[in-house]
Amino acid sequence: MLMPSIKTTLAVFAAAGGMAAASLGVGAPTAMAFPPPCSVPGGEVPPPNAPPKTVEFWLGEPVVWTSGWGGRWGVCKNGQMLTLSSNINTGGG
Repeated sequence: MLMPSIKTTLAVFAAAGGMAAASLGVGAPTAMAFPPPCSVPGGEVPPPNAPPKTVEFWLGEPVVWTSGWGGRWGVCKNGQMLTLSSNINTGGG
């Protein structure tokens, strides 16, 4: 019966730990999606196929239409559009 050496055992554990860390995304850069800028702070005219606006105000700000990111309802906060609806073309986020 062969006894594994300490070096072999440590190498196996190091490789397994590296694979576990890689599968969890440790050390990988994270992609961040930033909100689109407010194209027109007062909003744009929504197209005919826009979904209905569900509320007039959100967090004290008026809900407006933006054509950014495929067209959505949202609010303009600190120069960034916080979107409140899905893309009207794809239905996605």
